[in-house]
Amino acid sequence: MRRFSILCTISLILLAGCSTTGRNIVYNPLFDNDNNALTENNTEVVRKESVNPGKKITQNVDDEEDIVSLLGEDYYKNFDIPIVFNDAVKYFIQYFTTEKRKVFSNWLKRSRFYIPIIKEILNEEGLPEDLVYLAMIESGFNPKAYSPANASGPWQFIYTTGGRYGLRSNYWIDERRDPEKSTIAATKYLRDLFNQFGCWYLAAAGYNAGEGRVGRAIERHNTNNFWELVKYNTLPKETREYIPKLIAAAIIAKEPEKFGFGSITYDQPIKFMEVKVPAGSPLITIAKAASIDISVLKSINPEILRGITPPDIHNYSVKLPYSVDKSTFDNNLQAAMENEKKIKGISPYKARKGDTIIKIAKKYRITPVEIFLVNGTGDEIKVKPGMIVNIPRFATQLIKEADSRKVGKNKKFAKLDTKDVSKKPDANSSEKKENSKTICHIVKKGETLAAISNKYGMDIASIKSANNMSYSQER
Repeated sequence: MRRFSILCTISLILLAGCSTTGRNIVYNPLFDNDNNALTENNTEVVRKESVNPGKKITQNVDDEEDIVSLLGEDYYKNFDIPIVFNDAVKYFIQYFTTEKRKVFSNWLKRSRFYIPIIKEILNEEGLPEDLVYLAMIESGFNPKAYSPANASGPWQFIYTTGGRYGLRSNYWIDERRDPEKSTIAATKYLRDLFNQFGCWYLAAAGYNAGEGRVGRAIERHNTNNFWELVKYNTLPKETREYIPKLIAAAIIAKEPEKFGFGSITYDQPIKFMEVKVPAGSPLITIAKAASIDISVLKSINPEILRGITPPDIHNYSVKLPYSVDKSTFDNNLQAAMENEKKIKGISPYKARKGDTIIKIAKKYRITPVEIFLVNGTGDEIKVKPGMIVNIPRFATQLIKEADSRKVGKNKKFAKLDTKDVSKKPDANSSEKKENSKTICHIVKKGETLAAISNKYGMDIASIKSANNMSYSQER
């Protein structure tokens, strides 16, 4: 009788798996366009045998009876996305609570820091809050997560998709790592996917595999039921496992203590504010002005890839703990930035054998700290032959170069070393050195060395020597 009950339940689940057509749907938190509940008329039910909601498991969840005992009769009502409990979901609940227990513990540890931020945005954008668990299985709420496919951030955007939804990625910043900005982008992408497929399971599958691949699978097999598509093995294995993982992670994360995760030391959420800082502001200077540790600043601004804010973005927004007094911070930062050299760009240097950061810094007459600022957020770089080390370029340096280009366009220069005879030595001074100065003369068209020599009272040989000219050159 028990086996018959289980088979009936699974049959209901399969029938419930996103059978709506892919028409344009604007999501409503309670109903879709056909006024059907998002739980597909509540047919996506949870197995009900041996229900004992009060029972807690203190060991690993490795038995079907243990899992079933935790799921109450109306368990699915705690969710705003469709919830199915089938063999695949059961497998990943066991997987997360046994084999990947340590990994899932780390996900939970970070969850309370990021879930409030992400849920707030999902709610504001009118999407189910439980889509937050999609970010959980994508990255474990790690903003610095980076995949072999170059996907980055809590929502694991690749460059092209992130750029399509407004996320900037360059040498200085990667907004895919910003929890707020990437969540806003993810809500836009998920809404587009839901409007395309009319179902959150297929929307999530499209998020993982790409909407094109999911669309082709639907067309090929003439079904928009995710669980039916899984049977054909047309979708990648990762995508076939994606929805069961999402459901399993959501079930555990809702009440982790029931699944044996009762001793997690959670990262506590930080309430923060945004402030504007000048272009190229060093993070260490910002942290000191705010009287916070640099690690705190980096943790709430993970999108900043270097030791300074982007040198090409004025009034860049930086997050600070809400407890920081903004007026005091602004005054402190303004005073500190007056003494800072303004970094405006970088020039690449290809390291040679024997190079170190100290040697490179001496070569360019800068400090190692200034090199660290534009090459990362840390204070250590292991130099290897052939690697590119970026050298900071400063505002004053760029101004001089610009002036030189402006004056030198279509002009020739003659450098003249002359003795300054306009000043006589002080009679009381014992200094015997001759005062000298360098004069730059702009050579006019048709002007000869002889004419320049007569003008400044210098012999032609001296002018040639000062300008490294060969003796065959006369103009």
